[in-house]
Amino acid sequence: MKKCPNCGASMDTDVKFCTNCGTKLFSESTEVNTNSNLKSQTKNVSISKPTRMKKNNNSHSSSQGPIVMHNYWQWLVSSWKQPNSEQNAEKWYGATTILGEILLFVWGISIAINGSLTQMFGSTGGDFTTQVLFELFIFLALVGLGKVVGVIAGRKFSFQEKVDFLTLINRVAQLSNINAIIMVVAFVCCILGRNNYSFAVLLSVIALLIFDLACITMAVKGQNAKRDSFYGLLISVAIALIIMMVLTGIFGNTLKDQIQSLLSSIFKF
Repeated sequence: MKKCPNCGASMDTDVKFCTNCGTKLFSESTEVNTNSNLKSQTKNVSISKPTRMKKNNNSHSSSQGPIVMHNYWQWLVSSWKQPNSEQNAEKWYGATTILGEILLFVWGISIAINGSLTQMFGSTGGDFTTQVLFELFIFLALVGLGKVVGVIAGRKFSFQEKVDFLTLINRVAQLSNINAIIMVVAFVCCILGRNNYSFAVLLSVIALLIFDLACITMAVKGQNAKRDSFYGLLISVAIALIIMMVLTGIFGNTLKDQIQSLLSSIFKF
């Protein structure tokens, strides 16, 4: 016996239409096969879905690199056009840009020093220049870090706000991102030879001043200051100078000894 799904009337199993309402009936075997087919299709979908998702994830990760670089480039261009405007940026943009500028500066000095030593003495500084320039890179990176720490302290005093370190570096880098262009030009001048070294030095000094101005701007920029921002700026400058003096004392003595060692080996005294 089987029942009609429409009216619920009972009838023999071999009846194909309901004797009460005329609804077409299906045999139990057909229903079983239909259900099994549906389960099979559902299973196949559930199996193939993770596979497609895995493929999508792989293609997504492979395309991430160009997208990241494109977004970073857009951030640079926007900061060149409007350095003082609010920009959406990943937290690593600012630190990467500043370290890249320092690397270009140190690399340019390396080219200039080795070129000058080759012309004067017929050989480069070798391991000496490599070690000294690495220490110079660390020194400049720490000096820049000290200036940012000073800005954080100054803003803490003036605005009594909690500042995210990497976000503040982004803001300072955004204000001074013109330095990326300046340092590229200075690096090219170092490659071109001794006649362009003085111009490269001038560009480097300008870049340093721009970075300092960016730090000063961030130390006083804002509204609703709880204390006078001028004193916050003084605190910022004082902390940056103290950190720079300490670093100069640490790295200066080492650099002095290495220069004396180089001169002794060159002039044999």
